[in-house]
Amino acid sequence: MSSILPTKSNLIKLKKTIALSKQGQELLEKKKYILLKEKEKYDTEKKKIEQEYKLQKDEAFKLLQNANVDLGINNISIIAYNIEIDNEIDIKYKTVMGVEIPEIAYNYDSKPNINFGLLDTTISVDEAIIAFKKLKILLVNLTKLEIIIKRLNNAIEKVQKRSNSLKDIIIPNYEKDEKHIQEILEERDREEFTRMKMIKKSK
Repeated sequence: MSSILPTKSNLIKLKKTIALSKQGQELLEKKKYILLKEKEKYDTEKKKIEQEYKLQKDEAFKLLQNANVDLGINNISIIAYNIEIDNEIDIKYKTVMGVEIPEIAYNYDSKPNINFGLLDTTISVDEAIIAFKKLKILLVNLTKLEIIIKRLNNAIEKVQKRSNSLKDIIIPNYEKDEKHIQEILEERDREEFTRMKMIKKSK
């Protein structure tokens, strides 16, 4: 049973509320569509980078094995320890339909910054280092895409829940209230019409 008083003014307000709710639900569906299109774009990009990452990973570890053969695992471990940590990653954000999307700028330098003499290494070591730097770029991009897709999935789920709530619960309840009030007002009009008709007949 509706708790709204069955008056004409309340009926008008309720009709406006229903119209706005339907508009809101349509906007949520449009938002969901845009987010799904964004997610589709990033899903495609992620699949491409995953393939590149797998190929680059195989290549990098192959080159590392070659370096291990040339210098030995212990010497390679010492060289790896002396390579400077690369922190040249800059993260910024843009907003897509209310979702924060990370944009990562990685200042990649193909020339490794190393703290050991060239006489202590071979070409296989340099090739391995460069290969792993390329692998890092792909890993950074892959991580970024996984974060983006996760955030978009969360946003799509929230929008879907809100849209379903409006469509399946809120709007139908408003429409039931509207019908109930409409029926009461129509009944009152009929009673008023009958009453006026009786008054005319009695004169």
